[in-house]
Amino acid sequence: MLAALSSADAVTWLSISLKALAYAATLSAVGSVIVLAALRELSQSGRTALRWTAVLSALAAALFTALRLPVRASFLLGGTLDGATDPMILGMVADSPLGTSAALRLAGLALILCVLWRARAGLVLALLGALLASTSFALRGHALSEPQMILGALITLHILCLAFWVGAFAPLARAARYDLPPQAGALAHEFGRCALWAVGLLVLAGGIILALLGAANSSALTSPYGQMFAIKLILFLGVLSLAAVNKLTLTPALLAAAPGAGTRLRRSIGVEAGLVAGILVTTAAITTLSAPPSTSESAQAALYAPLHRPAHRTPGDAS
Repeated sequence: MLAALSSADAVTWLSISLKALAYAATLSAVGSVIVLAALRELSQSGRTALRWTAVLSALAAALFTALRLPVRASFLLGGTLDGATDPMILGMVADSPLGTSAALRLAGLALILCVLWRARAGLVLALLGALLASTSFALRGHALSEPQMILGALITLHILCLAFWVGAFAPLARAARYDLPPQAGALAHEFGRCALWAVGLLVLAGGIILALLGAANSSALTSPYGQMFAIKLILFLGVLSLAAVNKLTLTPALLAAAPGAGTRLRRSIGVEAGLVAGILVTTAAITTLSAPPSTSESAQAALYAPLHRPAHRTPGDAS
């Protein structure tokens, strides 16, 4: 995998970067809506700030998602600018699973903008948008393997749970800075209760996905996909460790109005966010440069190999 990264060209790195940014912005938009609906301890000012976080994240996610299409078209013509602007090549990309996934994600992100509508209907529409945006991840890449319906449902659940976690970073950090310590502690405590379910479902869905893809065995670690996944797992364990510290140590300190508890919680959340960013970049690299050992991604990639240069990425743009 390191060899693949070191030999990657500018278009490949641009694809990885845009994918990671699209992941992060989409998760933030989806998660902000879920947190808004799930956490009752949010202050009124916190709710207003979270609505704008959802909207700005949705707009950024739409931009990064749209930019992925010409970058993919450029790859098909050997990394040239002509490929990114060629109507025929762009049409091929739009008709591919990437285009279908992007269209559904953009529709979901547009509905998320309804979160600014303060009526209950606005939140309902935003939640529908969050579901559509999450489902878009299940329309391409590994989810196209069999059993497709089961994999799609598990990937959507996986994204929703991860989005809830990511969406809580900003409101928790804001509460720790601006709210009274007991109020911030109550919000952190409520999130901790919900996060137990989210983590359980996240791990369960992820484990079943790996098993269905044939990547949940020791031999998979010898493959580039397995090695990159091991890095991702280490980062995730770091996130879980910090979450445990937050729940067991920093949240009680906030509830007790201990001096400096809010600052320590903000720092911990910052490190958590950094680890999640590492997970997203690793995921973007995995899905761009490799595929699970037993999937047929290489066969799919042959349909989208560059038209004017040798394909140095056999798996293709997987997710």
